[in-house]
Amino acid sequence: MSKRFTKIICLNVAVIAALGVTVASGCGGYYGAKSLPGDISGTISSNGGFAVEKGDYVYFINGVEGNEAENGYGKPVKGAIYRISSKDLSEHNYASVDCVVPLVSYTADYNAGLFIYGDYIYYGTPSTDKNSDGEVLNDKLDMKSSKLDGTQTMKDAYVQFPSNEYEYRFVQVEEDGPVYLLYVATDEKVFEESTAVKNLHSYNTATGVDTLLAYNVDTVVFDETDKTNSRVYYTMNVKNYGVGSNFGYNQVYTVKADATKDNFADKNLAELIEGWNDDEDDDARDRYINCGDLVFDGIGLPDFIKNHNEGTPFNYDATGEVRNDLSLTYELVTYQGGSLFYTRTSSNNDGQYLFSIKDSDITKDNPVTRNADSDNAILSDGSAAGDYKYIFNTDGSLKQVIIEEEDGITVNKCVGGKLQTKPIGGDNYYYIVRSTATVLFLDGSYLYYSVTGGNGYTFNRIDYTSENKDVYGRMPENDDVNEYTSVKLLDLDANTEWYMPEIINGQLLFASETDSMTNFNYVMAFDLRKDRTDTLMSNAEISALNKQYEGITDIFNKYADTDKYDEKNYANLTGALKYAFYTGDEEYIKELAVLCNEAAKKADENADDVYSDKTLALVADFIAAKNDWKEYNATAKVNGKDVYANRRDYYYGVLGEMTESDAEGYVDALKAEHLQSEPQDDSTWWESLSTGAKAGFIIGMCACGIVVIGGATWLTIFLIRRKKNKMPTYKKKIKVDTTDDKDIDVYSEE
Repeated sequence: MSKRFTKIICLNVAVIAALGVTVASGCGGYYGAKSLPGDISGTISSNGGFAVEKGDYVYFINGVEGNEAENGYGKPVKGAIYRISSKDLSEHNYASVDCVVPLVSYTADYNAGLFIYGDYIYYGTPSTDKNSDGEVLNDKLDMKSSKLDGTQTMKDAYVQFPSNEYEYRFVQVEEDGPVYLLYVATDEKVFEESTAVKNLHSYNTATGVDTLLAYNVDTVVFDETDKTNSRVYYTMNVKNYGVGSNFGYNQVYTVKADATKDNFADKNLAELIEGWNDDEDDDARDRYINCGDLVFDGIGLPDFIKNHNEGTPFNYDATGEVRNDLSLTYELVTYQGGSLFYTRTSSNNDGQYLFSIKDSDITKDNPVTRNADSDNAILSDGSAAGDYKYIFNTDGSLKQVIIEEEDGITVNKCVGGKLQTKPIGGDNYYYIVRSTATVLFLDGSYLYYSVTGGNGYTFNRIDYTSENKDVYGRMPENDDVNEYTSVKLLDLDANTEWYMPEIINGQLLFASETDSMTNFNYVMAFDLRKDRTDTLMSNAEISALNKQYEGITDIFNKYADTDKYDEKNYANLTGALKYAFYTGDEEYIKELAVLCNEAAKKADENADDVYSDKTLALVADFIAAKNDWKEYNATAKVNGKDVYANRRDYYYGVLGEMTESDAEGYVDALKAEHLQSEPQDDSTWWESLSTGAKAGFIIGMCACGIVVIGGATWLTIFLIRRKKNKMPTYKKKIKVDTTDDKDIDVYSEE
């Protein structure tokens, strides 16, 4: 075995831990926790998002929390990992949840969230380690796992990232095989004598071995749609060691998480490469590690090849067949649907031609002849192709893409292996949305997108699958809404700086930025199902629901007509109704009315009521859904209670558990926004007490005085005795002779 290969093995086990990413065996013990009841077996869906379903449960991150939050085990609520049974989710028992992992689940890579394999859930959480000054190192990220029943939460981490912005995926290469952590370490100094570079790693959670898959990579792309895919693609530059700079081309490689062997470990690179520095005493020692397979080699015929009639050991068959006349540079666009999409420029053409290659085709031909001609490009300008949404045929070929244009959203069909070019128009390239919009995600035949006007992402939906472009863009007449008519989903708003919303079991889950929840960002659920069945509402049914929901605001606005509902007789009516819309809390409004009205009369006996009897009567009508609200007397069970259709919770609600402070803050914010402040008592605290309270206070203080005096007396006696007991004693007394010795002449000069 060569000395170089021996060092690679050592690197996998130890050196990385010492110099960059911290690697642990995961054997540091577990936090104690009682096992949650329930069956944790079953199939998995939506793996890798902020909510993942397995069997009878949906596991989710309980709201948006940052890395600076307190993260001692058992303390977090917000941002912790919770679960809800599929049955409770279906029945809108949104508060019937269990905390599974009382740690903050967090990463700045919002393309990777919770991963479930077997009976375990895998996640990232901010480190609780401290530096020598006692500061928490929460900019580091601990990659851990817990059992789905809440037990076996790791104390130590599999791997600790020095940055919370690392890209990663937890994956399996084979079902029931070991779970690997694939991650990209940016600015990592692996070798002590080398500079920091970007590296691709794979950590085997079963064996604790961290393998450096590729050293000094450029761009890495994970599968965008299947986050459990163990294959990644990456680019690497090829260096001209003779002059100390890169050649004018690059290479594309692919690797799976279970790779372990460096393909160049058995080569004596110092003999093969002109200018290679292999001096162990030299700080600039050259390194090259790569466990991947070469997909594209852009070598062409650069000057180095022409002058030396050879390539490098990293090129495919460098001295063999004649290659392209031009050197090529690849940029990876996206990897999804089993296909890598990439753009390519040449040494004399900077046009970004868009190409694709299937996973199944990377073993065909060779990495040089596989370089497609520009005539075979999918699109002549793929500079914006990274933002496309790709749709595939059943055979895996590209069918069409959804494009976010400056003035709308278009469908661009792939015909004859090619997408259409501008101008937009015709049967294969047309608008389906004619307003500035942001594409969110695809689900089934629906496109969900956002338009401006909300606090975050708003939700709109349209079926994008029609083969007839003429069905799009028409304004509905007489409520004639169909699937190809865009509809808005109520007033929902999602946080734009977190994970993308997800649809699980027909319910849209999102981190809320909706009115009243903007400062809290817990997860909310909106049921897209028709009458809580397995059938989704049609666009026409959502449109009808919108009208019903908007009708609530219409009635609020009606009450704001001061000609009919003057302020004297209907004081503060609209605000009280809006507070009741969110909370259903009539009792507090009644109590507040008494306090406010009494304070007003105390200040001015002729003052109008702050909350009049007529205001309270209309609030009571709202709560009971009668009179003006009789059309809203339909009810739905939410968290086990009947909720009328004039309440927010009838339409969507908070999923999970709020912290006590957030729950209070949420209600306080609603009070501050919609209600009058509670009057402040300007009298002294003594004057505000009743006669009985004053008498009780005096008696209590007397009793306390007796206790205090008695206690002080006892303490004094105790201290005196204690001091006496501690005074020094002597067993043998000193004898002093005080008699006069007459035999001594005290005046003698002697």
